Amino acid sequence: MRKRLLVAALGLLACGEGLFDARGRPDVRVIGREGGTVTSRDGRVRVTIPPGALEGEETVSLQEVGTRDWSVGVTYSLEPSARTLALPARVEMRAESAPGHRGPASLVRMTRAGLPAPMAGAWSEGTRSFGQLSALEDLGLSQPPCSEPIECADGFRCEDGACRACPANVSCRANPDLPGPRNTGVPAGSVLVRHEGDLVVDTPGAVLEDRDIHGRLIIRANDVTVRRCVVHAPVPREIDGIINVTGVTGVVLEDVEVFAEESSTLQWGVVGGGFTARRLDIHGVVVGMSLRSGARVESTWIHALDPVGAQYGISVFGGSDIGIYDSNVHGPGEAVGAAIFVNQEAGPTRDVRVERNRLDRGSCIVNLGHAGGASLQGMAVRNNVFGARTIYDCAVLVSTQTQLSAAGNVWEATGVEVPIERHD
Repeated sequence: MRKRLLVAALGLLACGEGLFDARGRPDVRVIGREGGTVTSRDGRVRVTIPPGALEGEETVSLQEVGTRDWSVGVTYSLEPSARTLALPARVEMRAESAPGHRGPASLVRMTRAGLPAPMAGAWSEGTRSFGQLSALEDLGLSQPPCSEPIECADGFRCEDGACRACPANVSCRANPDLPGPRNTGVPAGSVLVRHEGDLVVDTPGAVLEDRDIHGRLIIRANDVTVRRCVVHAPVPREIDGIINVTGVTGVVLEDVEVFAEESSTLQWGVVGGGFTARRLDIHGVVVGMSLRSGARVESTWIHALDPVGAQYGISVFGGSDIGIYDSNVHGPGEAVGAAIFVNQEAGPTRDVRVERNRLDRGSCIVNLGHAGGASLQGMAVRNNVFGARTIYDCAVLVSTQTQLSAAGNVWEATGVEVPIERHD
């Protein structure tokens, strides 16, 4: 599976043989409307500008600019800096491994302020990383901040956002089947077509595949299928979902990555109901998913929420027949919010099932309250594994008027059954 987009920048070690033969592939080239390729002098980075991306001839260079505190090895500069491209350029790079992490570090771009930012369509395969640039910007690889054990190599564990070697008397082995960077989001090898701006799908039965959507995805028709897409959007004027599915049924979202381009309390990931979501990678938002009637979530990874105003991994404020299964869901932190939060703020809520998930982070990791109605009925929390990142050691908090079926829920570290705490 494609590696998750990282908030850091691309860097490469300067030793070793080049991935590309730089002879005959200079790092400075005159490129026009016909397109062309520049290759770094060390032969490790190649940027291919497609035909039609430039309006006229430009002298394009790709130069090493040294290491930075966030980089894994050398970073690179593309000139003329910030030149916008009509079509995205393809970046291919030797993928160094980030110390202690599983697999290679991922490509990132750098903003004008010199800060790392996600690169559209970034993914890694074997010894190579790939990505797309909509403008000529600096590049690098970064050691990703970890948020859970599956992101660290065996023998390492995640502590304070970094993969650190385990003590000699501790076994650190991750579950490879847990939803994470290798099995959610767009699969490795997918080629994405860029779409600029919001995309509205209003044709029943439509199939949308292999898109890099720089805007919101709004689904207004039944039986729509979305596969292998990246959806990322600028800050909205009001709270909104980067993917919004409202008033429909039969929608399927598969192998989709969703993230916010900028930090904002208005950025929510997926909002709506009437859909089945499988293998989604959602990050960088304040609420991962806000589910309504008929929403089913399977094998999905919600993580690395925006620390500015982050609230919930998954929220339910009204609706029925909602299921969350076999997923890996994080709340915003140890002291605030929840991985899963359910109440009746927007209307009656009933028949919500939370089963076979790994859940972590929050003042209480799962919080079920009848607020907004006389009672909360048909709740099921069964056979889940709970992490330890909760300031109150609170796995499940249930209001006194919540009807709950709970069994088989255990702490990840010990296998001991978690307590169900009840109070309003």
